[in-house]
Amino acid sequence: MVSLSSAFVFPSAAVQAGDPSPSLSAWMRSALSLDGAGSMSSAASPEGAGILRLSPTLSQLTQWLRQAQQRLIRHRAALEPGVPEVLYVATSLDAETLGTGFALMGDWEMARCYWQRACQYGLQPLRMAQERPDDDPVLIQGTTACDVLRLVVCALAAGDRDLQEEILQQYPTCPLRLTRQVLVLDGMADSILQAMAACLAGYADIARQVLQLGMGQLPEDPALSGWYQGLVNMAWALLGILNQDQDTFNAGLMGQLAVHYQWALCSGREMEETYICLSAVAMVNLGLQCGLEQQVFDLLIPQGLICQTG
Repeated sequence: MVSLSSAFVFPSAAVQAGDPSPSLSAWMRSALSLDGAGSMSSAASPEGAGILRLSPTLSQLTQWLRQAQQRLIRHRAALEPGVPEVLYVATSLDAETLGTGFALMGDWEMARCYWQRACQYGLQPLRMAQERPDDDPVLIQGTTACDVLRLVVCALAAGDRDLQEEILQQYPTCPLRLTRQVLVLDGMADSILQAMAACLAGYADIARQVLQLGMGQLPEDPALSGWYQGLVNMAWALLGILNQDQDTFNAGLMGQLAVHYQWALCSGREMEETYICLSAVAMVNLGLQCGLEQQVFDLLIPQGLICQTG
């Protein structure tokens, strides 16, 4: 049994306060300009504070849930035929945030419910993208591979295999909109999605090849390194699943947690996803689905979210 919270200690100077989170959800909020003053962080760390505590306060949780609910209501009310895809992505992110907040409250069922809603909202842009021409100006901020992978993570965290399969089946036929600044991130996310889809279809050898090819490029922008390392470690965990290699699977999970801890405990910011590594939860659930064991345990992987097979 391995626990990362006791194995890694990061100095407070290791990551600057402005460094980005390695999570896909934080990147999507940033890329879509949804990380306003009240949406990314609702409680500033005291000046001069070092490493953050490992759990949020009740007042923080209450504030995060209230803010996410307000955003969800506002975005959901604007949904109507013909609205830009980005509005569905924003609504999906709101629902995901609520799910994370409820998970921190220990309400596992509500957490899964909102992650499922996040997937349902997020699936709509995939369908819309197939129906519109590539030169439609509404698609300037359309769906990316990173966002589709975020949906798969939500589905796996919710333990909803049907949603997971539906997203992966929609993905190959969806014309994605890549932007120059995230080509490397989307390339890595695309490799993970293709490997998952190939595995689902029974083509494990193709899945391995896709993953190995996808891990060869490094981002030129240092600001993207946290996200990229998180994706690479997610790919290693998936490679462990494909090879039925428990050690590689464990190493991938440990790598995801290490990247998350380095940011979450040293960035100087407090936000709901600081306290849960949702991608690690997702990969544990996928590993269990595929016959591996959970041997990596950590505070960032709440056991109430692990879908035991039996």
